[in-house]
Amino acid sequence: MKKNYEIKCELTERKTIERIINSVKGYSHSVEKQTDIYYKADTGRLKLRIINDTEGSLIFYDRGEKTGKRISKYIISKIKDHKELDSILRKQFKVLVIVNKKRDIYIHKNIRVHIDTIKGLGRFLEIEIIYENLSKAKEQMKELISKFQLNENKFIKGSYSDLLINLR
Repeated sequence: MKKNYEIKCELTERKTIERIINSVKGYSHSVEKQTDIYYKADTGRLKLRIINDTEGSLIFYDRGEKTGKRISKYIISKIKDHKELDSILRKQFKVLVIVNKKRDIYIHKNIRVHIDTIKGLGRFLEIEIIYENLSKAKEQMKELISKFQLNENKFIKGSYSDLLINLR
């Protein structure tokens, strides 16, 4: 399984975050419309991610939700027919929630910075560091938290799916 170290918080200063990201050479940028369909699984989380209504990935991940800085272990499998797979999954699993988002993705080496606009929730900043060495990932995260002037007391412990479910 791959691993990442991540944080998430509400986004109040989008232009400041974008200015800081753009001041560092090497970040690539893309924008995606993502629909994440979460299914009720016995362990971990299972979701079908549909990107720009054309391509998809089945994602399983397991993550502790106790702190604002979290380690995720995950498996991603790209799929050809997301509609067909969704139909199969809905026959086997209950749909928990569907998360619709616009995601600005900034990638530099093993660092992914997401600026997410979530339907029904608002705007968020998410930073993921894909790692093999956790201590190095923690150091990278510490630098990014400082650079973006983030308040660690405001980090969100759950996923967007949890936030939407709690609104019900």
